[in-house]
Amino acid sequence: MTVAVTPSVTPCRTLTVCGGAHALHDGFTDLLNVLYPLLQAQFGLSYAAVGALKTVYSGGMAVGQIPSGKLAVHFGGVRVLAIGTVLVAVGYGLAGLTGSLYGVVAGLLLAGLGGSTQHPIGSSLVSAAFSGLRSRTALGTYNFTGDVGKVLLPAFFALIVASIGWQQSLIVVAAIAVLGAGAILG
Repeated sequence: MTVAVTPSVTPCRTLTVCGGAHALHDGFTDLLNVLYPLLQAQFGLSYAAVGALKTVYSGGMAVGQIPSGKLAVHFGGVRVLAIGTVLVAVGYGLAGLTGSLYGVVAGLLLAGLGGSTQHPIGSSLVSAAFSGLRSRTALGTYNFTGDVGKVLLPAFFALIVASIGWQQSLIVVAAIAVLGAGAILG
């Protein structure tokens, strides 16, 4: 899949936006490692049930990657990436607002589908923006930003969970996702 880069967008801007999206999306995925034990305690879940929750999110993310790449070719990578980020917000917001196990399951599925947009689209946009050997350094930087998100967002989530609880913290994370979608479109 190749997603065209808009000519007016500089390679540096492409890397910055895609790197930011990578940090957010990988952070959104890894903050679930903080959330799962809280859900286990809240709903009296077995380890197998927690594993099923993880499968719902990961399954949504896996199933959506090929379709999101195809949608990006037809509708534009930036647009689909922003919509995916909004879908993450909707998923986490639903899980936080309902506070029910069914709401959490539906929210994790939606968030997983939204998260599926980032890897195929972001890496394609970055590799298209940087030609030749420059693409290696750019993709390495892009991959690094995902690791930064894996560290920062779960730590932030843990701090706010300790202050306001898991449901309200998911609302805060949903708001961050909406802001991220706006930055992607900006």
